[in-house]
Amino acid sequence: MVSIPKIIGVMSCSFVLCLSLSNVTQAAEKHRDTQQGVHTIKGEVLRVDGDDYLIKQSDGKEVRYRVDSGTEMSEPIGRGNRIEAKLREVNEETRVLSLRQVEK
Repeated sequence: MVSIPKIIGVMSCSFVLCLSLSNVTQAAEKHRDTQQGVHTIKGEVLRVDGDDYLIKQSDGKEVRYRVDSGTEMSEPIGRGNRIEAKLREVNEETRVLSLRQVEK
């Protein structure tokens, strides 16, 4: 017969192992995004001209990004909206993968 302390020990070790593996998975996903050249910016939309968005990033830098049919947008985004954008560098060109509004 197996003693209760051994059962508790095995269950505790299993629990700790599961927590460790979840952290490894999160780190791997973040590393995969970085390897694929994906990065995230946050900022405020200053102007929208058709598919071009002029954004003032949180560091104060103003940049222009163009969205296309492959850009995921959950709702219309306009001047004054705070946004988060996922970007990827492709052949020295920045592609907007997703653009979503965030709370101020």
